[in-house]
Amino acid sequence: ITVVGAGLVAGSGGAAAQPVAEVKASVPSVLPAALPSNVRRISAASRFDTAIATSQDQFAVSGSAAAVVLTRADTYPDALAGVPLAAKVGGPLLLTSPNSLSTAVRAEIVRVLPAGAPVYILGGTSAVSAAVATTITGLGFVVHRLAGANRFATAVAVAGALGNPTTVFEATGLNFPDALAGGSAAIEAGAAILLTNGSVPAAETTAYLAAHSGGTHYALGGPAAAADPTATAISGSDRYQTAAQVAETFFHTPAIVGVATGTNFPDALAAGPDLASKDAPLLLVPSGGVLPPGTTGQLLNYAQTLRSALVFGGAASVADSVGAQVGTLANLSATATIESTSAAY
Repeated sequence: ITVVGAGLVAGSGGAAAQPVAEVKASVPSVLPAALPSNVRRISAASRFDTAIATSQDQFAVSGSAAAVVLTRADTYPDALAGVPLAAKVGGPLLLTSPNSLSTAVRAEIVRVLPAGAPVYILGGTSAVSAAVATTITGLGFVVHRLAGANRFATAVAVAGALGNPTTVFEATGLNFPDALAGGSAAIEAGAAILLTNGSVPAAETTAYLAAHSGGTHYALGGPAAAADPTATAISGSDRYQTAAQVAETFFHTPAIVGVATGTNFPDALAAGPDLASKDAPLLLVPSGGVLPPGTTGQLLNYAQTLRSALVFGGAASVADSVGAQVGTLANLSATATIESTSAAY
């Protein structure tokens, strides 16, 4: 498979556009087995630990976060709206088991927060138990629970904590990829993430939109676009292309990109606040094999500025060979520049 990129660079002062060299990126028959130097993996032994590693990447200095957003690790509905909240309150998004707070997560909360800081729990006590809240209070932090009668109402409660923004990203609440793709973009746009009931409007979301009219509404993915035809649709043929189109819409000249598996939610969820702090989009990738066309195309679209990548999750989630393909495309323009100045060129 060969991807070819060629084009024109505008001349200065209104001069005619000048041709640039054709650049070819080929996927070899044997995919590389190691990450290149411009790709860094953020991962640990479990989804809990990967979220902790992501927190430590963004908040390397102890006590440097202003708050923590905490959500259950075993399912996604309450968590989907939480990425922009983490950025708003100035902290990481960490994961917990519903009924107990692990030693490692407890230690990270203590490390990253100053004493007395707030911890925002997403979902009711069936999602994150009262025992977890009691543990956090016992550590000297203030718990704020954001919850509604269902996933749609919880997302609305999170929007309230964001200050009721009129810019809204709608995504299906019956699956996770489209909402995950919108995480760092929602932070960039100052938007809340609200949920649709698949391709059908959710009453709670409809009520919020009616009460906060006059803003900009985006529908991420086909189901959300069907649920709200009045919103600006950002939708591709699959989850990978939808994520690419979200990135294209809200991030124009990134120097770094983040990638996470498109087949599970925890790693991409925790990645959102960290990526937004770096002005970086999130692209979704498969766990192995060749990059999907949507992801490849967007990496090529960023060729003039993109130089490095972060891979969130372990090799079982995103293989080194996938990360290596991302790294090759992320550094494509720099490679072409070096080659174009060589004697052989």
